[in-house]
Amino acid sequence: MNLYFFPGACSLAINIALREAKLPFTMTEVDYTTRRVSDGTDFRTVNPKGYVPALLLEDGRCLTEVIAILDYIDFEAPNADLIGRRGTRQRQLALEWLGFLSTEIHKSFSPLFRPDTPAAFLKTGRRHLEKRLSILEDRLSSRSCLAGNAPSAADFYLFTLSRWMGDVGLQMDSWPNISKHFVRIETCSSVQNALISENLCPQMSTQ
Repeated sequence: MNLYFFPGACSLAINIALREAKLPFTMTEVDYTTRRVSDGTDFRTVNPKGYVPALLLEDGRCLTEVIAILDYIDFEAPNADLIGRRGTRQRQLALEWLGFLSTEIHKSFSPLFRPDTPAAFLKTGRRHLEKRLSILEDRLSSRSCLAGNAPSAADFYLFTLSRWMGDVGLQMDSWPNISKHFVRIETCSSVQNALISENLCPQMSTQ
């Protein structure tokens, strides 16, 4: 398998999950300015959507979108327990929070990164994101992980998104439970190795 990624983007969640599942894979970095990879190939010939993550399988199929790829990894490595066994409450919770992260958190960041977003909308968008982060803060008030007793795909996705908070002017200290969660997940070996592979520095666990 080959993971197309951009350092620190949502593809980091896939990078972590593949390592947690102990599945062999290679990595190809995408230049987000040119939408090309190192050999000059137009990334859009791999994924016409033009964004990461994209996971090219051995049979030539290409999977895209974070949750779909995480589900595939979970199927290929069920013992890693990334989402949970089908029909269990753990899996239902993991999918619930994965969906929340994708639609309510991930997408709320998007306009805050765009240089052409009007200032008035930036203020509204940031307030919307803060409200959604408060839901996660409450969820983590009495538990260390979003679903189950051990880190799951949902936790790796949240970790990835939490790394963006400072980039849009949000102080993680304002959400102490999210901050504690971030530190816990960052210490996982799969997370450390994924960060190294993307030339990213740990943000909090070494402070």
